[in-house]
Amino acid sequence: MNLAIFRKTARDSAFAVVLACLGTVGFVVLFVWAMQNMGAEVLDFLSRIEFLHRMLEVSFGVSVEGEVSSAVLYAVSFTHLVVLAAGWGTIIAIVSRVTVGEEEQGTADLLYSLPVRRSTVFVSTTLVWAGAAGLLAACPLAGILVGTLAFPPTDEVHVARYDPVSVNLLALHLAVGGLTALAGVLSSRRSLAIGIVVAVALVSATLNFVEPFLPAISRVNFLGLLHWFRPVDAVRHSSWPVVPILVLTAFGSACWLAALAVHSRKDFPAA
Repeated sequence: MNLAIFRKTARDSAFAVVLACLGTVGFVVLFVWAMQNMGAEVLDFLSRIEFLHRMLEVSFGVSVEGEVSSAVLYAVSFTHLVVLAAGWGTIIAIVSRVTVGEEEQGTADLLYSLPVRRSTVFVSTTLVWAGAAGLLAACPLAGILVGTLAFPPTDEVHVARYDPVSVNLLALHLAVGGLTALAGVLSSRRSLAIGIVVAVALVSATLNFVEPFLPAISRVNFLGLLHWFRPVDAVRHSSWPVVPILVLTAFGSACWLAALAVHSRKDFPAA
């Protein structure tokens, strides 16, 4: 690792990461407050209508047929669009900037003319976005902690119950980061790299959305990243989603290693 490159990348990314973390924590606190006030009533109403019941499962991944405690309701925040968009948007922005952004700006040839191995540069920047992924994965947990302290639930909620979900979310973020790194080194334009990752995310979300209505989709839904992130089930059963964590980690690692191999041999045109 090169400390100078690590520090520069961290400084360039700090504002976006801090903003995303504060926004995520603030949203989850408000989410806890909302669920404390009306979550159970909304679930009870929606469960009486089959179509709305299915839409609830599609939108938030929560089944009203099992336990619906405060802890389960709060777990829904991990899959909310705001939380995922804040995390993925920040990670995609950082990774695409340090992989393809330098090339697009015409400064890659200057950067890689320094007496530093390409692999060292790649690892140094990776540590920055991986650290950001860890912070963003912990933000919903922090939001639930602050929310339950500010708005105590009627039933006892143990924050440690969400530890497996936070680790699963970290694996999901790292998978997105690894995919973005691979798309970045294979592209010469940042917009193209971002478009590829966004397309994969949209396909994954679409598969999750249509699966309850089209059972045949379940045969291919495992190809989507979100298939391997089910926080409500993990909290409801107080279990560690070991297989999903391993699958997402393996996918992200494979993409990252492929990106490193391509990056080490890539020709960067002079500006």
